[in-house]
Amino acid sequence: MAGHRVARIGFGAMQLPGPGVWGPPRDRDTALAVLRRAVELGVNHIDTAQYYGPGVSNELIRAALHPYPEDLVLVSKVGGDRDSQGGWIPAQRPEQLRAGVDANLRSLAVEQVHVVNLRLMNPEEGAVPGDQRVDLDSQLAEMAALRDEGKIGAVGISSVTLDQLRQALPVGLACVQNAYSLLDRSGEPLGPSGE
Repeated sequence: MAGHRVARIGFGAMQLPGPGVWGPPRDRDTALAVLRRAVELGVNHIDTAQYYGPGVSNELIRAALHPYPEDLVLVSKVGGDRDSQGGWIPAQRPEQLRAGVDANLRSLAVEQVHVVNLRLMNPEEGAVPGDQRVDLDSQLAEMAALRDEGKIGAVGISSVTLDQLRQALPVGLACVQNAYSLLDRSGEPLGPSGE
């Protein structure tokens, strides 16, 4: 991933904060121990986001693992935020994407995040207010600029349709992160057995 070899299984840090991905964990010491143990067992890819908590997930990763092992790949995402009640809100404008990357850099205490996924919101569901309906090309251009500036090592994309993936491919993507499980097969067309 982005020039780094990662183990088949990574660690998703979304559930490190408290219930609803909001506030501190119920047991901070256990959260720190889980992170350390995951790395001890060979995990070298951690997926996080500044808006998990908000700020909690990244702070726990830093507290548990900084200075980071040389082979540890940190992957974050931008494009979302949290409101004061813990609701998920879009942050899709280029300046918000940039601010999200900067917040990840500060909270993780790194000069570059290995990969940052652009988390897209679905305007068809009415989840994206008018001021957040930013065309994908503008968002991708900002992500490419952040990569070119060295703030991120590579661009990824999250929660995309097949058409959005096709549109994003010319940017040069390190990864695609879509939901996929026994219960949710909506991302199947993007997988290796898809188109």
